[in-house]
Amino acid sequence: MTTRRTGAASAAALLGLALSALGVDACLGIDAREEVRGHENDAAALDAQRVRVLREGEASGRVADRVIAGAVPLSAAVDELEPGLRERPGFDCAWANDPPPTFRHRVARYVMIRVGTELERDPGRRDAVLARLDAEYASLR
Repeated sequence: MTTRRTGAASAAALLGLALSALGVDACLGIDAREEVRGHENDAAALDAQRVRVLREGEASGRVADRVIAGAVPLSAAVDELEPGLRERPGFDCAWANDPPPTFRHRVARYVMIRVGTELERDPGRRDAVLARLDAEYASLR
């Protein structure tokens, strides 16, 4: 005569379910940790991009100030900013509807826009400086 132990079958089924749940929980934990790491990497990349953009803005502002003062001609400003702007993603696509003839002209246009922005509150001076820069732009190679 065999004795039936219904509790043993139930315990085995319950143990199987518990192990499955632990396995799923472990997988979800690993996935969540990987997702968090991915977000941390994305955040670090965005922060690096933010710092790069701030530094580029500061550098172009210093160059614009020297151009405004007449201490640096447009061609020298282009020489100074061109290497960094070549590395800027998307800069070569700026002014898609009215593309400058060369990358140097693209950088010169960027400098002129920056100068115009810096002198926004002084329209008379802005017009005089931009007229000088327009003449330099025309002779830029």
